[in-house]
Amino acid sequence: MKKKKVIVIFIVIILLLAIVIGCTQNNINISNTDNIVANDNQTSENSENIEEINTENSIANSEETIEEGSENMDNQSEDIKINLIVNNKTFSATLNNNETVKELISIFPMTLHMSDLNANEKYHYLDSSLVTNSSNPRRINAGDIKLYGNNCLVVFYDSFNTSYSYTDLGEVDNVEGFISELGRGDVTMTFELVD
Repeated sequence: MKKKKVIVIFIVIILLLAIVIGCTQNNINISNTDNIVANDNQTSENSENIEEINTENSIANSEETIEEGSENMDNQSEDIKINLIVNNKTFSATLNNNETVKELISIFPMTLHMSDLNANEKYHYLDSSLVTNSSNPRRINAGDIKLYGNNCLVVFYDSFNTSYSYTDLGEVDNVEGFISELGRGDVTMTFELVD
């Protein structure tokens, strides 16, 4: 009888130990699960913070790029004023703000012997080549200033259709007075920047 009691008590102790160990293990698992969830939440918060910072940086960079682009467009839209002097008479002209014009005005002031061609243009081959961006305008207007090839400066004094390609430089402001002063034949023309 005593043996049975001892065995029953032993079994009860083992069962109690098993229950205690099981509860402890569950607490550990719950604690680990809580830690994992907490870590996941922290990681998620960090990811959201990083994403928010990246979004703010992207917006800031986009705004800077837009501002720079706007400034560049403003700079490119600013036309360049020059004077053309023929027979001691000064005529204003407006040049485009492009790379070809920038190279051209870097050699101003210059006085050139302009040859007449086809009774519609005066031209001169420059000593140096300029960067080009030529296209066919289809129509030339009196007063147009263009570059033919990479070194032939042309000032037109008549309007006509064309199949040739040119780099557009600008135009004379007062075309009528300019045309009447050019006349036919060769002419000496001075190009200078307006101060």
